[in-house]
Amino acid sequence: MTIIVTGFDAFAGAEVNSSQLVIDALAETVHDDVITAVLPTSYRKAGTRIRELIRMHRPKEVLMLGLADGEKAVLLEQVALNLDDCASPDNDGDVRLRQRIKDDAPIGYWSSLPLNHMAEIAWQLGQDIGFSHDAGGFVCNHVFFTAAHVLSTELPECICGLVHLPFISGPGEKLTQILEIVQAWIADGPTG
Repeated sequence: MTIIVTGFDAFAGAEVNSSQLVIDALAETVHDDVITAVLPTSYRKAGTRIRELIRMHRPKEVLMLGLADGEKAVLLEQVALNLDDCASPDNDGDVRLRQRIKDDAPIGYWSSLPLNHMAEIAWQLGQDIGFSHDAGGFVCNHVFFTAAHVLSTELPECICGLVHLPFISGPGEKLTQILEIVQAWIADGPTG
């Protein structure tokens, strides 16, 4: 049972992205059935890369991690919107405002991850959790929507979703805690 877990590289002049730190740490501990990847914070490149990963590995689950700077809680994203809408440029300088991701696709996709169960695991491990209505309008949402659309049309038995992480400055207690939560989610399998 293959699981793909992704994060993003640093963006907006930051030196670090929490999701990349988690992916880098996770890559040192996982088995062959867990594929880890750090995606570029680029609408075009990240969208292409997530499609490639899904088509190459045909997973049972896709767990995408992103950064919600300024948040203290882990945010479980409930919906991927068919909308790029952010005034901040991606790492390629691309700014997308009020732009559909795919014209002939639905307005959005629900996360198919077992969010309530994932929240319970995180709470048991001492992490504050929030449920976010949607994944925003930047590259995280773009990748979540792209993955959900590819899966709905090509691999409907696969589940996927996106989780935004709080800022983590580097190795230490917070990174260890978040890594332990992600490992527990993976070990629990795609149905919770």
